[in-house]
Amino acid sequence: MDFCKKQLRKLYALNFLGNISIAGAAWVLLLVSCGYSIIEIGILETVFHLVSLTAEIPSGVFADVFGRKKSLLLSSVCSIISAVTRIIWISSFWGVAFSIGINALSYNFASGSDSALAYDTLKENNKQDDYDRYVSNQTMIYRITNGAATLAAGVAVMLGNTKAHIISIILASIQILVAVTLKENKVIDNNSDREFTTRIKDTVSESFRFLRGSRKVTGLIFRNALIGAIDILLLFFLQAKLPLTGIADWMLGPLLFAMSIGGIIGAALSVKVKNWPFSRIFLMCLLVVTAGFFANFTGVAWVMTAGGFMAAFADDLIQIRADVELNALVPSEQRATLISVNSWCFSFVMIFMSPLAGVIFSL
Repeated sequence: MDFCKKQLRKLYALNFLGNISIAGAAWVLLLVSCGYSIIEIGILETVFHLVSLTAEIPSGVFADVFGRKKSLLLSSVCSIISAVTRIIWISSFWGVAFSIGINALSYNFASGSDSALAYDTLKENNKQDDYDRYVSNQTMIYRITNGAATLAAGVAVMLGNTKAHIISIILASIQILVAVTLKENKVIDNNSDREFTTRIKDTVSESFRFLRGSRKVTGLIFRNALIGAIDILLLFFLQAKLPLTGIADWMLGPLLFAMSIGGIIGAALSVKVKNWPFSRIFLMCLLVVTAGFFANFTGVAWVMTAGGFMAAFADDLIQIRADVELNALVPSEQRATLISVNSWCFSFVMIFMSPLAGVIFSL
Protein backbone atom coordinates (compact mmCIF):
# COMPACT_ATOMS: atom_id res chain seq x y z
CA MET A 1 0.00 0.00 0.00
CA ASP A 2 1.46 3.41 -0.97
CA PHE A 3 1.99 6.25 1.47
CA CYS A 4 -1.04 8.29 0.38
CA LYS A 5 -3.45 5.42 0.93
CA LYS A 6 -2.01 4.74 4.40
CA GLN A 7 -2.28 8.41 5.36
CA LEU A 8 -5.85 8.73 4.11
CA ARG A 9 -6.93 5.51 5.83
CA LYS A 10 -5.70 6.92 9.13
CA LEU A 11 -7.77 10.06 8.51
CA TYR A 12 -10.77 7.85 7.71
CA ALA A 13 -10.20 6.09 11.04
CA LEU A 14 -10.11 9.42 12.92
CA ASN A 15 -13.39 10.41 11.28
CA PHE A 16 -14.97 7.06 12.20
CA LEU A 17 -13.84 7.24 15.84
CA GLY A 18 -14.91 10.86 16.17
CA ASN A 19 -18.46 10.23 15.01
CA ILE A 20 -19.34 6.77 16.31
CA SER A 21 -19.80 8.12 19.84
CA ILE A 22 -23.39 7.59 20.97
CA ALA A 23 -23.05 10.45 23.46
CA GLY A 24 -22.11 12.86 20.68
CA ALA A 25 -24.89 11.72 18.36
CA ALA A 26 -27.57 11.78 21.07
CA TRP A 27 -26.40 14.81 23.06
CA VAL A 28 -29.81 16.50 22.71
CA LEU A 29 -31.61 13.41 23.99
CA LEU A 30 -29.18 13.06 26.89
CA LEU A 31 -29.76 16.66 27.94
CA VAL A 32 -33.53 16.31 27.57
CA SER A 33 -33.40 13.17 29.73
CA CYS A 34 -31.49 15.18 32.34
CA GLY A 35 -34.24 17.83 32.46
CA TYR A 36 -33.02 20.47 30.02
CA SER A 37 -35.63 22.28 27.92
CA ILE A 38 -35.58 22.82 24.15
CA ILE A 39 -34.91 26.54 24.67
CA GLU A 40 -31.99 25.79 27.02
CA ILE A 41 -30.57 23.37 24.44
CA GLY A 42 -30.88 26.10 21.80
CA ILE A 43 -28.86 28.42 24.07
CA LEU A 44 -26.23 25.71 24.63
CA GLU A 45 -25.98 25.23 20.87
CA THR A 46 -25.36 28.98 20.65
CA VAL A 47 -22.55 28.63 23.23
CA PHE A 48 -20.97 25.98 21.02
CA HIS A 49 -20.97 28.32 18.04
CA LEU A 50 -19.82 31.37 20.03
CA VAL A 51 -16.72 29.41 21.03
CA SER A 52 -16.32 28.17 17.47
CA LEU A 53 -16.64 31.72 16.15
CA THR A 54 -13.87 32.85 18.49
CA ALA A 55 -11.49 29.91 18.10
CA GLU A 56 -12.05 28.63 14.55
CA ILE A 57 -9.66 30.87 12.66
CA PRO A 58 -6.94 30.84 15.38
CA SER A 59 -7.10 27.03 15.36
CA GLY A 60 -6.62 27.07 11.59
CA VAL A 61 -3.63 29.38 11.99
CA PHE A 62 -2.27 26.98 14.63
CA ALA A 63 -2.56 24.09 12.17
CA ASP A 64 -0.79 26.02 9.39
CA VAL A 65 1.98 27.25 11.70
CA PHE A 66 2.61 24.40 14.15
CA GLY A 67 1.23 21.47 12.17
CA ARG A 68 -1.99 19.78 11.12
CA LYS A 69 -1.00 16.62 13.01
CA LYS A 70 -0.60 18.53 16.30
CA SER A 71 -3.95 20.19 15.72
CA LEU A 72 -5.66 16.81 15.31
CA LEU A 73 -4.02 15.57 18.52
CA LEU A 74 -5.32 18.62 20.40
CA SER A 75 -8.77 17.93 19.01
CA SER A 76 -8.80 14.50 20.65
CA VAL A 77 -7.50 15.88 23.94
CA CYS A 78 -10.33 18.45 23.97
CA SER A 79 -12.84 15.65 23.33
CA ILE A 80 -11.64 13.86 26.45
CA ILE A 81 -11.80 17.01 28.58
CA SER A 82 -15.32 17.76 27.29
CA ALA A 83 -16.57 14.26 28.14
CA VAL A 84 -15.02 14.33 31.62
CA THR A 85 -16.54 17.72 32.48
CA ARG A 86 -19.94 16.65 31.08
CA ILE A 87 -19.88 13.74 33.54
CA ILE A 88 -18.87 15.92 36.49
CA TRP A 89 -21.08 18.97 35.85
CA ILE A 90 -24.18 17.53 34.14
CA SER A 91 -26.50 19.04 36.78
CA SER A 92 -25.14 22.55 36.20
CA PHE A 93 -26.25 24.54 33.15
CA TRP A 94 -23.01 26.52 33.15
CA GLY A 95 -20.99 23.36 33.70
CA VAL A 96 -22.61 21.83 30.63
CA ALA A 97 -22.02 25.10 28.76
CA PHE A 98 -18.31 24.87 29.63
CA SER A 99 -18.20 21.27 28.45
CA ILE A 100 -19.88 22.19 25.18
CA GLY A 101 -17.39 25.04 24.74
CA ILE A 102 -14.48 22.60 25.06
CA ASN A 103 -16.25 20.28 22.64
CA ALA A 104 -16.40 23.19 20.19
CA LEU A 105 -12.62 23.56 20.51
CA SER A 106 -12.32 19.89 19.60
CA TYR A 107 -14.18 20.57 16.37
CA ASN A 108 -12.14 23.75 15.78
CA PHE A 109 -8.81 21.95 15.94
CA ALA A 110 -10.05 19.17 13.64
CA SER A 111 -11.88 21.31 11.06
CA GLY A 112 -9.53 22.40 8.34
CA SER A 113 -6.65 20.35 9.72
CA ASP A 114 -7.84 16.97 8.44
CA SER A 115 -8.78 18.17 4.95
CA ALA A 116 -5.62 20.31 4.67
CA LEU A 117 -3.48 17.33 5.69
CA ALA A 118 -5.27 15.11 3.17
CA TYR A 119 -5.20 17.57 0.26
CA ASP A 120 -1.53 18.49 0.66
CA THR A 121 -0.57 14.84 1.14
CA LEU A 122 -2.17 14.10 -2.23
CA LYS A 123 -0.77 17.27 -3.82
CA GLU A 124 2.79 16.42 -2.70
CA ASN A 125 2.40 13.12 -4.54
CA ASN A 126 0.68 14.61 -7.63
CA LYS A 127 -2.62 12.93 -6.76
CA GLN A 128 -4.80 15.93 -5.88
CA ASP A 129 -7.44 14.76 -8.35
CA ASP A 130 -8.14 11.94 -5.87
CA TYR A 131 -9.32 14.47 -3.26
CA ASP A 132 -12.81 14.52 -4.76
CA ARG A 133 -13.29 10.85 -3.93
CA TYR A 134 -11.58 11.26 -0.54
CA VAL A 135 -13.94 13.97 0.71
CA SER A 136 -16.94 12.03 -0.61
CA ASN A 137 -15.75 8.95 1.32
CA GLN A 138 -15.18 11.02 4.46
CA THR A 139 -18.68 12.46 4.28
CA MET A 140 -20.23 9.03 3.83
CA ILE A 141 -18.19 7.70 6.78
CA TYR A 142 -19.46 10.61 8.86
CA ARG A 143 -23.09 9.97 7.96
CA ILE A 144 -22.86 6.19 8.40
CA THR A 145 -21.06 6.31 11.75
CA ASN A 146 -23.09 9.23 13.08
CA GLY A 147 -26.26 7.54 11.82
CA ALA A 148 -25.28 4.27 13.48
CA ALA A 149 -24.58 6.13 16.72
CA THR A 150 -27.93 7.91 16.41
CA LEU A 151 -29.59 4.55 15.75
CA ALA A 152 -28.35 3.62 19.22
CA ALA A 153 -29.70 6.87 20.70
CA GLY A 154 -32.00 4.89 22.97
CA VAL A 155 -29.00 2.92 24.22
CA ALA A 156 -27.27 6.19 25.15
CA VAL A 157 -30.27 7.25 27.22
CA MET A 158 -30.51 3.78 28.81
CA LEU A 159 -26.81 3.88 29.73
CA GLY A 160 -27.14 7.38 31.09
CA ASN A 161 -24.91 10.42 30.81
CA THR A 162 -21.89 9.03 32.68
CA LYS A 163 -21.52 5.70 30.87
CA ALA A 164 -22.24 7.24 27.47
CA HIS A 165 -19.45 9.77 27.93
CA ILE A 166 -17.01 7.15 29.26
CA ILE A 167 -17.37 5.51 25.85
CA SER A 168 -16.49 8.87 24.29
CA ILE A 169 -13.34 9.07 26.41
CA ILE A 170 -12.24 5.62 25.23
CA LEU A 171 -12.85 6.49 21.57
CA ALA A 172 -10.95 9.79 21.83
CA SER A 173 -8.02 7.97 23.46
CA ILE A 174 -7.86 5.60 20.47
CA GLN A 175 -7.94 8.66 18.19
CA ILE A 176 -4.77 9.93 19.86
CA LEU A 177 -3.02 6.63 19.17
CA VAL A 178 -3.96 6.90 15.48
CA ALA A 179 -3.08 10.60 15.15
CA VAL A 180 0.47 10.18 16.44
CA THR A 181 1.23 7.90 13.46
CA LEU A 182 0.29 10.55 10.86
CA LYS A 183 3.02 12.20 8.79
CA GLU A 184 3.07 15.99 8.69
CA ASN A 185 2.82 17.89 5.39
CA LYS A 186 6.04 19.09 3.76
CA VAL A 187 4.69 22.64 3.60
CA ILE A 188 4.69 22.65 7.43
CA ASP A 189 8.08 20.98 7.85
CA ASN A 190 9.71 23.31 5.29
CA ASN A 191 8.73 26.37 7.34
CA SER A 192 9.53 24.95 10.77
CA ASP A 193 12.88 26.79 10.99
CA ARG A 194 11.25 30.22 10.62
CA GLU A 195 10.38 32.20 13.77
CA PHE A 196 6.84 31.30 14.80
CA THR A 197 5.72 34.93 15.23
CA THR A 198 6.69 35.60 11.62
CA ARG A 199 4.86 32.49 10.47
CA ILE A 200 1.71 33.52 12.34
CA LYS A 201 1.81 37.05 10.95
CA ASP A 202 2.39 35.84 7.39
CA THR A 203 -0.34 33.20 7.61
CA VAL A 204 -2.96 35.65 8.89
CA SER A 205 -2.07 38.50 6.52
CA GLU A 206 -1.84 36.29 3.43
CA SER A 207 -5.12 34.54 4.27
CA PHE A 208 -7.14 37.72 4.53
CA ARG A 209 -5.43 39.23 1.51
CA PHE A 210 -6.51 36.15 -0.43
CA LEU A 211 -10.12 36.39 0.80
CA ARG A 212 -10.38 40.09 -0.07
CA GLY A 213 -9.25 39.32 -3.60
CA SER A 214 -11.49 36.31 -4.19
CA ARG A 215 -15.22 37.05 -4.27
CA LYS A 216 -15.80 33.56 -5.65
CA VAL A 217 -14.39 31.97 -2.49
CA THR A 218 -16.32 34.21 -0.08
CA GLY A 219 -19.60 33.61 -1.94
CA LEU A 220 -19.00 29.87 -1.94
CA ILE A 221 -18.31 29.89 1.82
CA PHE A 222 -21.46 31.82 2.81
CA ARG A 223 -23.80 29.79 0.61
CA ASN A 224 -22.43 26.54 2.00
CA ALA A 225 -22.86 27.85 5.57
CA LEU A 226 -26.53 28.72 5.00
CA ILE A 227 -27.49 25.25 3.76
CA GLY A 228 -25.46 23.55 6.50
CA ALA A 229 -27.03 25.63 9.28
CA ILE A 230 -30.59 24.76 8.25
CA ASP A 231 -29.74 21.06 8.04
CA ILE A 232 -27.89 20.81 11.36
CA LEU A 233 -30.56 22.67 13.31
CA LEU A 234 -33.35 20.61 11.76
CA LEU A 235 -31.65 17.30 12.56
CA PHE A 236 -30.80 18.39 16.11
CA PHE A 237 -34.30 19.47 17.02
CA LEU A 238 -36.02 16.56 15.30
CA GLN A 239 -34.45 14.41 18.05
CA ALA A 240 -36.71 16.22 20.49
CA LYS A 241 -39.73 16.77 18.21
CA LEU A 242 -40.22 13.26 16.80
CA PRO A 243 -41.14 11.66 20.18
CA LEU A 244 -43.94 14.23 20.49
CA THR A 245 -45.66 12.76 17.41
CA GLY A 246 -46.61 9.67 19.42
CA ILE A 247 -44.14 7.22 17.91
CA ALA A 248 -42.89 4.28 19.99
CA ASP A 249 -39.56 4.88 21.75
CA TRP A 250 -37.82 2.16 19.75
CA MET A 251 -38.67 3.92 16.47
CA LEU A 252 -36.68 7.09 17.21
CA GLY A 253 -33.27 5.62 16.43
CA PRO A 254 -34.32 4.03 13.11
CA LEU A 255 -36.04 7.25 11.98
CA LEU A 256 -32.96 9.35 12.79
CA PHE A 257 -30.79 6.83 10.98
CA ALA A 258 -33.10 7.05 7.95
CA MET A 259 -32.38 10.79 7.84
CA SER A 260 -28.64 10.10 7.75
CA ILE A 261 -29.10 7.97 4.64
CA GLY A 262 -30.04 11.19 2.83
CA GLY A 263 -26.55 12.50 3.53
CA ILE A 264 -24.95 9.27 2.31
CA ILE A 265 -26.85 9.54 -0.98
CA GLY A 266 -25.96 13.23 -1.30
CA ALA A 267 -22.28 12.42 -0.76
CA ALA A 268 -22.35 9.63 -3.33
CA LEU A 269 -24.10 11.80 -5.95
CA SER A 270 -21.80 14.79 -5.37
CA VAL A 271 -19.24 13.25 -7.70
CA LYS A 272 -21.89 13.00 -10.45
CA VAL A 273 -22.57 16.77 -10.42
CA LYS A 274 -18.96 17.94 -10.17
CA ASN A 275 -19.22 19.66 -13.56
CA TRP A 276 -22.33 21.65 -12.60
CA PRO A 277 -21.91 25.38 -11.87
CA PHE A 278 -21.86 25.95 -8.11
CA SER A 279 -24.75 28.43 -8.40
CA ARG A 280 -26.97 25.67 -9.82
CA ILE A 281 -25.98 23.28 -7.03
CA PHE A 282 -26.71 25.96 -4.43
CA LEU A 283 -30.17 26.74 -5.80
CA MET A 284 -31.12 23.07 -5.94
CA CYS A 285 -29.88 22.40 -2.41
CA LEU A 286 -31.59 25.53 -1.04
CA LEU A 287 -34.95 24.40 -2.42
CA VAL A 288 -34.50 20.86 -1.08
CA VAL A 289 -33.39 21.90 2.42
CA THR A 290 -36.21 24.49 2.67
CA ALA A 291 -38.77 21.82 1.83
CA GLY A 292 -37.22 19.62 4.49
CA PHE A 293 -37.45 22.43 7.03
CA PHE A 294 -41.17 22.99 6.48
CA ALA A 295 -41.85 19.24 6.71
CA ASN A 296 -41.04 19.55 10.43
CA PHE A 297 -44.28 21.45 11.07
CA THR A 298 -46.60 18.72 9.77
CA GLY A 299 -46.47 16.79 13.03
CA VAL A 300 -46.44 13.56 11.00
CA ALA A 301 -43.47 11.36 11.86
CA TRP A 302 -42.80 9.94 8.40
CA VAL A 303 -43.09 13.36 6.73
CA MET A 304 -40.73 14.88 9.30
CA THR A 305 -38.30 12.03 8.70
CA ALA A 306 -38.48 12.66 4.96
CA GLY A 307 -37.73 16.32 5.66
CA GLY A 308 -34.64 15.39 7.66
CA PHE A 309 -33.58 13.05 4.84
CA MET A 310 -33.90 15.88 2.29
CA ALA A 311 -31.96 18.32 4.46
CA ALA A 312 -29.09 15.86 4.99
CA PHE A 313 -29.02 15.13 1.25
CA ALA A 314 -28.72 18.81 0.32
CA ASP A 315 -26.20 19.63 3.05
CA ASP A 316 -23.72 16.86 2.19
CA LEU A 317 -23.97 17.38 -1.55
CA ILE A 318 -23.20 21.10 -1.38
CA GLN A 319 -20.64 20.68 1.39
CA ILE A 320 -18.55 18.27 -0.69
CA ARG A 321 -18.68 20.44 -3.80
CA ALA A 322 -17.74 23.51 -1.73
CA ASP A 323 -14.89 21.63 -0.03
CA VAL A 324 -13.40 20.41 -3.33
CA GLU A 325 -13.69 23.82 -4.99
CA LEU A 326 -12.27 25.64 -1.97
CA ASN A 327 -9.22 23.38 -1.68
CA ALA A 328 -8.50 23.76 -5.39
CA LEU A 329 -8.45 27.56 -5.01
CA VAL A 330 -6.49 28.16 -1.79
CA PRO A 331 -2.67 28.14 -1.33
CA SER A 332 -1.09 25.28 0.66
CA GLU A 333 0.61 27.59 3.18
CA GLN A 334 -2.75 28.95 4.39
CA ARG A 335 -4.95 25.95 3.57
CA ALA A 336 -6.11 25.07 7.12
CA THR A 337 -6.68 28.74 7.97
CA LEU A 338 -8.82 29.41 4.91
CA ILE A 339 -10.82 26.22 5.36
CA SER A 340 -11.36 27.30 8.97
CA VAL A 341 -12.85 30.54 7.65
CA ASN A 342 -15.47 28.32 6.01
CA SER A 343 -16.30 26.78 9.41
CA TRP A 344 -16.17 30.24 11.04
CA CYS A 345 -18.87 31.49 8.68
CA PHE A 346 -20.98 28.47 9.51
CA SER A 347 -20.72 29.25 13.24
CA PHE A 348 -21.50 32.92 12.56
CA VAL A 349 -24.75 31.93 10.85
CA MET A 350 -25.56 29.39 13.58
CA ILE A 351 -25.20 31.93 16.40
CA PHE A 352 -28.15 33.86 15.02
CA MET A 353 -30.16 30.87 13.88
CA SER A 354 -29.78 28.57 16.95
CA PRO A 355 -31.84 30.52 19.52
CA LEU A 356 -34.39 31.41 16.84
CA ALA A 357 -34.65 27.74 15.91
CA GLY A 358 -35.08 26.83 19.59
CA VAL A 359 -38.13 29.10 19.71
CA ILE A 360 -39.51 27.96 16.32
CA PHE A 361 -39.12 24.25 17.03
CA SER A 362 -40.66 24.59 20.49
CA LEU A 363 -43.96 25.76 18.93
